[in-house]
Amino acid sequence: MNTDNVSSRLGSTDLKVTRLGYGAARIDAIAPGQAEVLLNTLLDEGITFIDTADCYGDSEELIGRFLGNRMKECVLATKCGCLIVGETGEDYTGPVVANSIDRSLRRLGADHLDLVFIHSCSAEQLRNGGCTESLLAAKDAGKVRYTGYSGDGDDALAAIDMGVFDALQVTFNVVNQEALSEVLPAAEQAGMGVVAKRPIANARLAAAGSPVHRDGVYWDSARAVLEEQGVWEDPLELSLRFTLSHDVVSSAIVGTTDVEHARANVRRAAAGPLPAIALETLYRLQPRE
Repeated sequence: MNTDNVSSRLGSTDLKVTRLGYGAARIDAIAPGQAEVLLNTLLDEGITFIDTADCYGDSEELIGRFLGNRMKECVLATKCGCLIVGETGEDYTGPVVANSIDRSLRRLGADHLDLVFIHSCSAEQLRNGGCTESLLAAKDAGKVRYTGYSGDGDDALAAIDMGVFDALQVTFNVVNQEALSEVLPAAEQAGMGVVAKRPIANARLAAAGSPVHRDGVYWDSARAVLEEQGVWEDPLELSLRFTLSHDVVSSAIVGTTDVEHARANVRRAAAGPLPAIALETLYRLQPRE
């Protein structure tokens, strides 16, 4: 087992999550046998925080089927609130959330869920749609241990201000640093655990034609410093290390369907925080979507 991916306490909870986590949104895009190998390899490599959602196709079912008893080695987060194919009702209402939680328990073969996020709804829906009350009721009933909200910007700030969630999942990476000024400090002040989504910016730094491709003008003001500090060669490592350089982030979740990509991400995360001068240079970039 790889032991470089150390665990971090998730906010004020008793959950210990690995700094590098796994986003399982696309795991149903590969053959079941490949999914089984990938999931078990993740655990063998020390990635024991897994993030999924009931609206991610067969993701929950695959995790429940192929990890089985090994699920006790993991902290598993899922999400609720969105209607899935064939379901009736209205997004982010109490009945939809209650049904989602029960469905996730069945799919995963679990008697409780470690962490459940409400999946990216507006602040208005959080306050008045019934989804928050339903999630908290599931916690009171012992179906859910800890609760969270997944979202960005003003909606994330509203969720933090409500004072009822244990964790926040938020977009944070080198080309989208919006959370740095208000959302991350507010979550830390509230004692919430923070999970960074899209920490490698959906690999756009490595994608030809992307406005933030590593060879583009976006990096002109920073390239020389990053090269001097020896952190420029691998753009995905640069982005992942940027996100993990912030202690407020308990875990950064990266998705992949490839075992070797997963192992490469473990190596990238193990390189540790970026040098201070590299961080300061990256803060001065003009973030763009």
